[in-house]
Amino acid sequence: MSDKKKLLILAGPTAIGKTALSIEIAKRFNLEIISGDSMQVYRGMDIGTGKIPEDKKAGVNHHMIDIMNPSISFSVQEFQKYVVEIIDEIHEDGRIPFIVGGTGHYIRALVYGYEFDEEDDGEKQDLTEKFEAMGTTVLHDRLSELAPELAEEIHPNNRKRVIRTLVKYELSDRISSRTGPGYTDELKYDTFIVGLTRERKNIYANINDRVEQMIAEGLEEEARELFDHRSPSRTAAQAIGYKEFVPYFEGIETLENVKNRIKQNTRQFAKRQLTFFRNQLPVAWYDMDKGQTDIISEDIYQFLQTKERR
Repeated sequence: MSDKKKLLILAGPTAIGKTALSIEIAKRFNLEIISGDSMQVYRGMDIGTGKIPEDKKAGVNHHMIDIMNPSISFSVQEFQKYVVEIIDEIHEDGRIPFIVGGTGHYIRALVYGYEFDEEDDGEKQDLTEKFEAMGTTVLHDRLSELAPELAEEIHPNNRKRVIRTLVKYELSDRISSRTGPGYTDELKYDTFIVGLTRERKNIYANINDRVEQMIAEGLEEEARELFDHRSPSRTAAQAIGYKEFVPYFEGIETLENVKNRIKQNTRQFAKRQLTFFRNQLPVAWYDMDKGQTDIISEDIYQFLQTKERR
């Protein structure tokens, strides 16, 4: 019999309907929600990150939302530290923690209990030295292959920034897929991950509609406030829905092009989210196009009732 603490997770690509469903689940099973979104931690970044408004929370307690200023960088290591403490507190109160979100490598580092240590600093140094020995064009081409949306925003001759971005990207990727010392394939918690999916064309249609709604709700003003008055960290400044406005604010891009770029980047992000969850985590998938919410509720009930997951 397992003595692991139970942990329920609702995952899936952006704009698939996690927020509304999470409230239904939390109310039915008396759960507290922990945001698993890397950008919802920032105050003032509300519309673009899809934060649930206060009047839609329906009395459900939410954690990891609006906990720091955008000027502060936030990492997977910090996420793990904060959330482990919250999980412990929720269990001490006799309740079950419920993570909702789509930042896959944050969730993976949490559920597999990756232990961060000085090894990561050593890897950072190794990566930096490796990239310093490579040509500038080669570096930018490498970044374009790994993260095209980031490469587009960095001039090919800005060698220092290209190297910094590559190091951060590859280090994060190594941490999220770690299988060596300090990391095992055994889940730290008795975990049930509910994954939401649907036909790709429907996901993309939802994304396009959501971006239009965000623009109508004032995303431009929110992005302007972020860059003009909040001195965003590199982490916050790279958030989709905000970074695309920079050339518009500089007078070299139209609002229509900004909107289209946000849609494109969000669609690409959703595709990466699905790929990550399918390849990196033990997810039970449910098709939202087939109306499987009743099945989801029944499976969650069974999970919460059982002593140990098989």
